[in-house]
Amino acid sequence: MKAEQLERAINSLLQQRVNFTINNKIIKSGKLILFCIKDFYLVFTIGVNHSKKMFEIPYPYFFDQYTKKIILNYATSIFHHGSEEIKFNAKQLMPKKPGKFFNTQLEINVIEDSI
Repeated sequence: MKAEQLERAINSLLQQRVNFTINNKIIKSGKLILFCIKDFYLVFTIGVNHSKKMFEIPYPYFFDQYTKKIILNYATSIFHHGSEEIKFNAKQLMPKKPGKFFNTQLEINVIEDSI
């Protein structure tokens, strides 16, 4: 995956109302105002009720782009590509309580305005 491809995909959603969801649960919602890549994180600025809020998410292992949706994939199977040695070594480095993005998919969905 190239950073430029991910950046173009997310840039296509700028200035639109979006939901960020994990396991069908909305974690953030608002107008996507700004986006940048900072170290190993994607930093989003969203507009919510006349204020701006920033939040960071880890850089994904892989992503899929659709017309009104981007899926950021954090599945460890993508990370180790079936290599038992890499899988074993990654388990040794894993914290006891992994973060909320561990082995999940985050969806960025455009909210359709109903007229």
